[in-house]
Amino acid sequence: TTTTTTTRDNPSLSGTLPSELGAWRSIARVRLSQCSFSGVLPTEVGAWTSVKRLLLDHNGFSGTIPTELAAITTIERLRVDANVLSGRVPALNVSDVCDLVSADTDATNTFACPLPATLAAA
Repeated sequence: TTTTTTTRDNPSLSGTLPSELGAWRSIARVRLSQCSFSGVLPTEVGAWTSVKRLLLDHNGFSGTIPTELAAITTIERLRVDANVLSGRVPALNVSDVCDLVSADTDATNTFACPLPATLAAA
């Protein structure tokens, strides 16, 4: 499946992200901010080998950031604040990690420290 961009800021979108999203191999930008998604981030997002911007903030995602995201070398911006993610953050290849945590919302990520060195330099 060839898709370049998906943008949805829509609180009426809810549920979990289906694993079939891994079929979006050519996607460059994903913005699913301010929706009502919940559950874990599927490991299949690691198949998005062309993604440059991955904005999943202000949802209800829980669990950990999939380690499969570390294999993506094209990510320029990642935003996952205002969720309920926890655990260790994988060593991501991201040039702009924008807001892993946020204090302005009810949902709060609680990541284990230390953060990977790849993020400390970002």
